[in-house]
Amino acid sequence: MKKALAAWIWSLSAVGRSYRTVVVFAAVLALWVFGAYEWLGLPESSGLLLMLGLVWAIAQLLIAVVVVAGLATSAAAAAADECGSLPPRSLWAVNGKRLLHAVGFCVLAIILVGICSAVFGWVHEHSIEVASYLTFHSQKAVSHVPIEEIYNVIEWLLWAVIAAFLLSFMMVLMREGWGGAVKQAGKLLAACAVRTPFLTTLLGAAVFGGIAYKLANWHPVVPPGFWDYSQMIVRFSLVLILVSAGALFWPLALARLILPNQAASESPK
Repeated sequence: MKKALAAWIWSLSAVGRSYRTVVVFAAVLALWVFGAYEWLGLPESSGLLLMLGLVWAIAQLLIAVVVVAGLATSAAAAAADECGSLPPRSLWAVNGKRLLHAVGFCVLAIILVGICSAVFGWVHEHSIEVASYLTFHSQKAVSHVPIEEIYNVIEWLLWAVIAAFLLSFMMVLMREGWGGAVKQAGKLLAACAVRTPFLTTLLGAAVFGGIAYKLANWHPVVPPGFWDYSQMIVRFSLVLILVSAGALFWPLALARLILPNQAASESPK
């Protein structure tokens, strides 16, 4: 537990020293979400617009891959080298070979997430059958609502394990290539399922995500007009900052825990 606390404190201090990166990342995230929103609103009235939508979607995905790969690479390097901060260039600090690794990994990750989502959906669809089975055998009425709530809790915990494993795997992949990442896959999965990295994921989601959610849903009573728009802009700007800070804290803390003995001079294969 002392090791985990030290990793969390180090990661929080690194995020605090990387305030410029947090602001830049928040701006990139806001532009990316705005671009995705505009893409969803594109009409499908002509072949030219369909082609534009395809190019736009590919560009959005490529930007996401570059940012995620850059953060994974920089967080792993920061934890191994103990530099204690992430400069703004960390958001795109990925070369051609690493980018190819990241694209291949993201394709596999999307397939894995799709399979897991289908499995979870299939389980949810059988909640009524489970309630009927329990009602028949217990001779008491059992509602499917608490069963669905239990399923939701288990599903979110499993998503936390999957997300932590994928990010940890990607950080190792960026440093050691496919061979080193595949060799450590079992160890990473075990750590993300029952050890400190799992608690780190829950901590980041609870603290940064919880505060951001509360702030986004807080509606202070102000006069309509200018002050109403102003408070909304301030609130959502702070939400972006919190989400961006949490997105930096998560890979930093995981890298600090899973890559504690990496040599600073070790270069990725």
